[in-house]
Amino acid sequence: MQKNTRQETYKIVKTRPPKRQGELNFSINSGVFTCSECEKEFEKPWLLKRHSKVHHISNQMATNTVLDEPEQAELIVENTIPDANAFDYSSDEDDSSSIGDEEDNIVDEENDIVDNFFDIEMNSNPVFNAFSDMFSSAAAADEVSMTDDDSEIPEEVFETIGAVNDPTSCYPFRDLQTMILFAFIDGDNDMISQRMLKKILLAMNLIIKIQQETPIGRTFKLPRLDALLNYQARKKSKMPVFPSQRISVPGSNGNAFAHINLPSDHLRFLMANPKKSKLISSMPDRTPNQSICLEQGEKWRTHHLFQQPMHTVNGIDVWFGNIVYLKTNDCSIRFLVESFHTANKNIFARGYLVRAISIVCRLSPAHDFLLFGVHPMKKPMPLSVLPGNVDRDAVFYKVRIVSIILFTDDTSGNRSKQYNPFESWLMRCAALPFKDRNSIANIQFLSTIPKKDGANGMSLLPAIVDDFKKLEKGVKMFSAEDNEYVLVVAPILWIEADTPCHSELCGLLGPATTFPCRRCYIELRRAKDFVKDLSYFCECHERRTREHYVLANSSPGRDTEIPNAPKIGMNTPANEISFRDRSTGRLLELQSFDPEKDTPVEILHTILLGVAKYMVIDLVKVVLKNDTATIARLSEFLTDYTRSTGLSRKFTRNLRHSGSFLGRDFKVLLQILPVILITEFSGNHELDLVIPCFVELGRLCSLVFVRQVTSDFDNYIIRVDNAVKRLIRALFDYDKGTKNELHKAYCTKPKVHYLTHLKEDIIRFGPALNYETEKGEQFNKHIREHLFHTNRQNTSRDVCLKFAKQVALQHVIDGGSWINSSGNREKSGTGIERFIKDNNESLFYYTFFGGSRELKDNNDTGDIEDDAVQNNSFGAFVFKDDPISRPRIGLVSGSVVKFLSIVPRTDNDRNNNYAKAVMTGEHSDVANMNLVCKLDLHIFRNPFYIVNLSKFGSYWFIFNNILFDE
Repeated sequence: MQKNTRQETYKIVKTRPPKRQGELNFSINSGVFTCSECEKEFEKPWLLKRHSKVHHISNQMATNTVLDEPEQAELIVENTIPDANAFDYSSDEDDSSSIGDEEDNIVDEENDIVDNFFDIEMNSNPVFNAFSDMFSSAAAADEVSMTDDDSEIPEEVFETIGAVNDPTSCYPFRDLQTMILFAFIDGDNDMISQRMLKKILLAMNLIIKIQQETPIGRTFKLPRLDALLNYQARKKSKMPVFPSQRISVPGSNGNAFAHINLPSDHLRFLMANPKKSKLISSMPDRTPNQSICLEQGEKWRTHHLFQQPMHTVNGIDVWFGNIVYLKTNDCSIRFLVESFHTANKNIFARGYLVRAISIVCRLSPAHDFLLFGVHPMKKPMPLSVLPGNVDRDAVFYKVRIVSIILFTDDTSGNRSKQYNPFESWLMRCAALPFKDRNSIANIQFLSTIPKKDGANGMSLLPAIVDDFKKLEKGVKMFSAEDNEYVLVVAPILWIEADTPCHSELCGLLGPATTFPCRRCYIELRRAKDFVKDLSYFCECHERRTREHYVLANSSPGRDTEIPNAPKIGMNTPANEISFRDRSTGRLLELQSFDPEKDTPVEILHTILLGVAKYMVIDLVKVVLKNDTATIARLSEFLTDYTRSTGLSRKFTRNLRHSGSFLGRDFKVLLQILPVILITEFSGNHELDLVIPCFVELGRLCSLVFVRQVTSDFDNYIIRVDNAVKRLIRALFDYDKGTKNELHKAYCTKPKVHYLTHLKEDIIRFGPALNYETEKGEQFNKHIREHLFHTNRQNTSRDVCLKFAKQVALQHVIDGGSWINSSGNREKSGTGIERFIKDNNESLFYYTFFGGSRELKDNNDTGDIEDDAVQNNSFGAFVFKDDPISRPRIGLVSGSVVKFLSIVPRTDNDRNNNYAKAVMTGEHSDVANMNLVCKLDLHIFRNPFYIVNLSKFGSYWFIFNNILFDE
């Protein structure tokens, strides 16, 4: 039988004008024209026109005119006005085509049919019926469901829509709109997440509200689906477009193509954004003996590309190299400005004093420079010298330094997280505060590329390097903060990655080679073949320098001789000490990047997924392999620890599954396992050698998992370095002392050795938590979801385009400016900001701009919120009326805080990294106290509470504020 391929043609027709104000009428007609008075049907429009004379309707034909190209028609909803011809059916269709292949933009004809228009009463809010087109596009971007305590749809959402008729006629549904939403959610196999449903319902309510508030005589309309999805290709669209670039990448099958959102384009949007432009630029901070921001790191303070070459004082731009007057009685003493910085939240100029005899000064004595402090320099600087990183032709512009952090990682395009690998690049602005820097809204996507046919993430480096070479010299951009064009200099602060990727970025062989370290020439593989003493693993070895990397990259075969490296040889060919021929050599063209120094030790992979994973698996699979009773007992104590209020997260995994633990699992386990082993298993001879390893690992973690060090930073660095050496010593003793044949040596592991360089990174950049890769790893889920919803034909382009649209939309909503098609700068209207503020601004951003999917903070560092005080919890408190007093340990018990004091520690207490506290009998009202830090004192051994110093952040805090002399 021949298949009937004829499809019914649906057309949107105009019905009679509404009789009452606010009423809207629509109907669906499948090639049939119906009289609005008697409902008689006609096959031809002129027959309807002839029939209309019977009812004396002169404008019947006008109101029933069929729209041209119905599949492209916009829904237009208008409040009733007397003149029926006032209905606006204009379309913003143009001749421009959509971006990309035509097959990507073909919309199913069945989805183009507008089939949800009903003739309804005024109080039904008819805009609800217009969402079928929008639902189809929203469902296409379905997200992963979110577990939420409030899993039901709020009743007020339905109540705002209004009832269509008597609820009793809709039984068992409350009303017809409820029935439609039930059908939308559970009618077929089209899956949609709870988060997306909340987003759709909020969008519906906001649009319905706009329609209700639309003044009489004003047109209210919804855009067509194509106008939403492909606005970047429409000539009449006023939305700014992020310019994703198409680049050529080398592969085994010749050159292929990928797409990238260049860092400079991201910076143009950020600089023109009034909410972000003032946050992404910063001077070096020379506040002594602390590290509370990245600006205080050694690189930011000393590298020439990070130095602010000018500063504006009282409306006057003072440049590096200018001679200025000092506010002194001696007018002959002048000050030659060398650089600018901040310290203790004040702005200073660094330079040296000169005595002027016949010098012509650019600034008169009338200007006040009290903001500047004098820091004489030993070596004077010649006059009229411009900053080395600034183009002389661009000195008429102000200069803003915006330092950048890059991140690269691999992810999977499959839901199984296996196979189909992709590699991606992200960037962040380093000057942002820690919390903002790790927010999803401030992580900029650069590119992703499938790892196949010889192409990978490193294939994108030429385009990234070329862009940063321009940014290092300075690129002119509009600044919302300055309200003028400025010169933006954007050097790279560091590149985050996992250990194998760091080796690849440095052009080295993998961690399994003889010389795996990217900092020095230690021979770890050879160390397995003969006995080494402890000093070999802790001492500093011959360094790999930037000059060595440049030499190694100078020849295609990496056969250039490296002088005096390593110690066992003289001049050694580069390819014999793990240098290899890689395309990553392009990074050496950047002045701001040093492969040896700017690939910092990453604590997620070296500590949690390195040493911690080695030791936990060794404990379960080697030491206690056949001791099921001890494992069961240990599991009971771990389960009991879920009652602790000192830790925000609980350990709920089974120890026998330790091989599949994630970083967040080790973060919880390492905070409680050391204190349990010490207090409950210290008499177990099988654990005598392994317990010290966990104790030292807990000591190190409590030090490195901190966001900032507010004081005594020099001492902090010494303590971290000593903690690393103590850990290596414990591992060394375990390696030499164990008789278990299943044991593998840990001192020769590259990840253990990398920790010896942790001190250098903390000095150069700040606390190690700043360059943990967990936030970048979490962002991979968003990239994967975008990959799921492409047709897999041009994934790099599709994902770049989606992220580019997000950037452009956020920019508009934030009130940023952009260049229009006429070359003029324009910005969003004031009505946008006013509407958002009037309609729960926090909920708007939370729902539509990633707030509901904010990256999880798994670092239980002791940071607290204002409402974090819970009953039966321990913490460090200060009196509200004396906030600078020394904190005291307290237990929250009802409405009071009961104070504890620390018992003087014994050598055994120090070696095992815990302290004991007892109740003092003193107390104070909770209302009089401020919580400074959460502490863990879950274990009680009458009369002592055991202070768990392995809790992240607690060791350093207690030592500085409460405890004892070490």
